[in-house]
Amino acid sequence: MLENKLRSLRFVAPTAAIAIAGALGTVSFAQVSSVVSDPEKLVIETDAGNQLISYGIDMMKKQFPVRERTTRTPWTKTGEIVRFRGVFLKDLLAKHDLDEHKAVEVRADDGFMARVPKADIDSYAPMIAYEKECTDADRQTGRCDADDTFRPLDIDESGPFFVVWPYDNLPASYIPARNNLWVWWVIAVRPVK
Repeated sequence: MLENKLRSLRFVAPTAAIAIAGALGTVSFAQVSSVVSDPEKLVIETDAGNQLISYGIDMMKKQFPVRERTTRTPWTKTGEIVRFRGVFLKDLLAKHDLDEHKAVEVRADDGFMARVPKADIDSYAPMIAYEKECTDADRQTGRCDADDTFRPLDIDESGPFFVVWPYDNLPASYIPARNNLWVWWVIAVRPVK
């Protein structure tokens, strides 16, 4: 619960959330790269923090198979299932020959960073989601047209890029102890040696 409260502070007071979470040891942080990122782009970096490439959603759709994942998240209402579209993290890493590193660091726009072990990437195939399925409420509010199936993730929904895991396939020890792996507002991915 404390972790969820700290993560909710990320939008309001990221510096305070980082200081508190770092002191409690609930999340891992690493040196922020010198790459200045656009929150509408996902930067893939080398282990030294140099930018290899920057992907917008349209470029991702052209370069990678569009994957779908239907899951709940630690923050959805009980019984609520959401269908996401995006790219598997392992596909991003493999394309740039970064899939042999022991872990990756996923950085958010607000400075939050989570370290994701390669074993977890291989076992659970986390996704960098960029779209979610349209709902009736989305159609009523005009977020989706009548014939739309998916729409981009808004910033208030943790987008435009959000790390999504197969919630019900994760070990019980991951829930909620490791909810920091569900990174919101992702702007960069960097392998760790």
